Amino acid sequence: MSTADTTTTDNRFNAADLLTQAMIQEIAVSPDGESVVYSRRVIENGKYRKRIWRVPYAGGVAEPLTTADANDGGPAFSPDGRSLLFISNRDEKSQIWVLPIAGGEPRKVVEFPRGISAAHWSPDGSRILVIAPSGVDRFIVGDQKDPTARRITEFTWRMDGVGILDQHQSIYVVPSTGGEAVRLTDPSMAVRSAVWSPNGTRIGFVADLDPDSGLRVFEGLSKFWAISADDPGSIPELLAELTGSVANAIWSQTGIAIVGSNHLHTPNWANPNLYLVESGKPRQLAPELDRPIQNTTFGDLIDPSSGVSFEWLDAKSLVAVVNDEGSSHPYRFGTDGSVERLAVGEITASAIASGGGNIVVVASDRGKPGEVYAVEGGGLRQLTTNGSDWLEPYRKDPLRIRVPHPDGHTVDAFLIEGRNAPKPGPMAIQIHGGPHGSHGPTPWLEMLALSDAGIHVIYPNPRGSTGYGEEFARAIHGDWGGPDASDHLCVIDWAIAEGITDPARVGVFGLSGGGYMTTWLLGHHPGRFAAGVAENPVTDLVSMFAGSDLSMYYDERFVGVGKLPENIDAFLRHSPFMYLHRNEAPLLLLHCDGDLRCPPMQSEMAFAILKSRGCTVEMVRYPEESHFLAGFGRPDRRVDRIERIVGWLEKYLL
Repeated sequence: MSTADTTTTDNRFNAADLLTQAMIQEIAVSPDGESVVYSRRVIENGKYRKRIWRVPYAGGVAEPLTTADANDGGPAFSPDGRSLLFISNRDEKSQIWVLPIAGGEPRKVVEFPRGISAAHWSPDGSRILVIAPSGVDRFIVGDQKDPTARRITEFTWRMDGVGILDQHQSIYVVPSTGGEAVRLTDPSMAVRSAVWSPNGTRIGFVADLDPDSGLRVFEGLSKFWAISADDPGSIPELLAELTGSVANAIWSQTGIAIVGSNHLHTPNWANPNLYLVESGKPRQLAPELDRPIQNTTFGDLIDPSSGVSFEWLDAKSLVAVVNDEGSSHPYRFGTDGSVERLAVGEITASAIASGGGNIVVVASDRGKPGEVYAVEGGGLRQLTTNGSDWLEPYRKDPLRIRVPHPDGHTVDAFLIEGRNAPKPGPMAIQIHGGPHGSHGPTPWLEMLALSDAGIHVIYPNPRGSTGYGEEFARAIHGDWGGPDASDHLCVIDWAIAEGITDPARVGVFGLSGGGYMTTWLLGHHPGRFAAGVAENPVTDLVSMFAGSDLSMYYDERFVGVGKLPENIDAFLRHSPFMYLHRNEAPLLLLHCDGDLRCPPMQSEMAFAILKSRGCTVEMVRYPEESHFLAGFGRPDRRVDRIERIVGWLEKYLL
């Protein structure tokens, strides 16, 4: 067996090195295709700061366009290319700012009391479409600033990372030169996304407008509507509908393109697919592809906020990011049904943009954090260096391995060997979340720290992972902890057989769905692991149903559509806490106090069970933090998180 490709260096990654991290996020291309702008997030004085940068498409030196002590993001060129719109919190709340490209100071367009979440130029550049809170409270009783109470009547009352959704998001239009913002949608409508029509007379948007919309989380967001851009009282017109849900839509002279699911109720294993709306009906482009039209590979070196990324390239084609076996590549989709992958290799593209016929992506190349690349000639040409240079001394490129399983399939996995670690030696297996997500060639920072501590790290894509076809992702449907657990154990057995690890020195760790599988394996296979770390885990599916902001996340074996749980036995049978009393391994529980996705009760259940039985267990809580502390959390807490993961596994594996 060949060894993992690593950079030869004496430098070792320590958790505190995270404080030098830079991350490239949103990108845009000028209408003439000659310039690329992007946002670059850094850590300064213990806080995140994000600025807008510009680099020539032809290549050259990148330069900052904004320098404020603030977070500037979401850049977008005006249709004539002379101005740049961006969203900034330089006045505390996120507002719209416009910067003249030729030079000068940015100006704030309008003030929204609660800030905004998105903004888009009109086709002629005279107006700006804004998505912002409606201004009308849904739940508050009494004073808005000091409520007496909140009267909750809907499922959609909270969201992880945001908090309580006191107001729905509405569509506004404001002159780009400044002036009054006019709200176009009723405060009772919850708008997910919006886009201008090609002629600027209408606005298309994704929303659930049914009377019982508040009873659903995913259901109902299956329709794309249009309203007049000039009449606040216009009645929404239905333009397109999917059987499942619409994630996002874009509108050009050619037509409306939608990314979403046509599976009834949008099961979590289903691929987001690309559709072209023709005469009000969606036609799937490249149905034979069987891959998610979205990057589903995550980590703290990959922009966690990228979402669905696709654009019209010209009148006959679109470009999009597509996940494939842990990597994510740029693709071109023809309206004639053709499909072409535009670059190959162990890359993870998180965002794509086009302009003037040119295409760019933000992508990670193996162990390198994201940079801006031009997509051309069947490959990528690097345009920037200031997204990854901070990690270059510690970079490690994992080795992709394919492990045969007795069931007849292979399990993809990635291996980073420990520095000076013996063979067989200590090994930790990292389990991705979701469970319908994926690992990729870009490692997580704790993997680098563990490797430099002398621990081999392996991270697989078991059944249930996305990017291997819907059948592979659906394999755990109705059986969490079955096929996926079997695949993880198969990878461990392979590492033992290959002489990589000592069977008595195997650790397991994971976040969210990875925490679910960590606690599941510890309870179902006592004595198999020397230690475990579960971060924001799921341990009790009953309390998850009631306590999570995604109350309807489970598939239909648990929940009748739009109804209460119908199979309590399934909830209990697939809850790790039912078996955790059998665990023999020391367990570290990390949980965020502000986590609305997998609430702290999930760790508290595991802690109470193990502590009451005299087991070695420790629970660490991070004040205020939401679910993905690893990528969004306060920098000092992210450092603490890595140090605790490494320290715990060092203590029990070395």
